[in-house]
Amino acid sequence: MLEFSKITLQNAAELRPYLSVQPFRSCDYTIGAVFQWRAYFHSAYTIVSGMLVMLATYPGEGICFVYPVGSGDLNAALDAIEAHAKETGMALRFCAVPEEGMLALQARYGDRAIVSTHRDWADYLYNACDLIDFPGKKYHTQRNHLNRFCKDNPSAKFVPITEETLPAAIAFLDEYEQYAPLDKIIEAEEMKRAKELLADSLKLGQKAGYIDVAGTIVALSIGEIVGDTLHCHVEKARVDYAGSYQAIVSWFAKYAVEKDTLYINREDDSGEERLRYSKLAYRPIQLIDKYWVNIE
Repeated sequence: MLEFSKITLQNAAELRPYLSVQPFRSCDYTIGAVFQWRAYFHSAYTIVSGMLVMLATYPGEGICFVYPVGSGDLNAALDAIEAHAKETGMALRFCAVPEEGMLALQARYGDRAIVSTHRDWADYLYNACDLIDFPGKKYHTQRNHLNRFCKDNPSAKFVPITEETLPAAIAFLDEYEQYAPLDKIIEAEEMKRAKELLADSLKLGQKAGYIDVAGTIVALSIGEIVGDTLHCHVEKARVDYAGSYQAIVSWFAKYAVEKDTLYINREDDSGEERLRYSKLAYRPIQLIDKYWVNIE
């Protein structure tokens, strides 16, 4: 039987070597997202044959395995998962599986693998250069909003989060709700998790920063790069500053992308209608589907 441990700040570093080598562009396989949502999904982990194996509990899906990642022996890890499920009476179910993993599970289990997907959990993937520059006609609206923000707030500047600037960033999130009331359970949950990630963002190696307008923080973002993709885990802006969202999208991307960064993953919309409309407006090049695979 496998022994799983809860994910904490103290052991998060143990997960990094496995998550940093995985080839998927899904946010579910980044240290920031795993840490940020560990309490919500009751996440736990173990290391098997050089592979990271995690458990998660998704709403409406129950407890399930996360597809193993790492540079070790995948088949040995799957063998151990099967044995654990059999010994404990747990269903052999995998959640938030990337397409490559889904195909591998189908190849292993054949007709026993029953696959489904959930639109609400699909990640939004964009060209990095598009979100930096808002080029061409398709980004006419975003570019206009950004230009207005710059015109209205000539003193605006992007400030990276450091040990010195972190307290001001935390205060911004603490006060954020008065500018954007959280009227849904998932919004309140996301804000709670955003605060947790921000507090430990430097220890977790996250890239983070905010926009300062004459001493007032009006927008903030947190993310990390894995492979060729920048994952944006947190993105908040005061709507009373017109164009602030366009500004943080563009300026954070400009700050965070590296030479080999080709894409930006702004993660899922959780089925929230306004968020879906907004993320589609930035013209994603792909929706990254996540699959649930039940082995019968």
